[in-house]
Amino acid sequence: MGVNKEIRILLVEDDDINRKLLANILKTLGFNHVSEADNGRSAWEMMQDEKFDLVMTDWMMPEMDGLQLLKAIREESTDQKQIPVLMITALGKQDDIMKAAKLEIDGYIVKPFSVNTVLAKIEEILG
Repeated sequence: MGVNKEIRILLVEDDDINRKLLANILKTLGFNHVSEADNGRSAWEMMQDEKFDLVMTDWMMPEMDGLQLLKAIREESTDQKQIPVLMITALGKQDDIMKAAKLEIDGYIVKPFSVNTVLAKIEEILG
């Protein structure tokens, strides 16, 4: 059965190449409603005007990192407080994962990752 491919995904990544690569992966997997932001602050601003079904965010970014974005979503958002958030990180340290877990992260992917890993995590979170 799989996950609904019509979901609206907000992809947050400061590195242009990585963001475009991940956006292409999502489109290849059949997700056609992918919006992009280059940092947590611009993503947060987008979330004030648009509703999303999933946020996929890099951890380490300038201005507002992924953990700060997650905190804003969980603590400051009213209508999107429960939106699933998938963290993308090069960090695999247990203490970093615990910080995200305390803020109710829905899942994480450690870089580098495969197309199958991306799909499996989305299905795990939304399935």
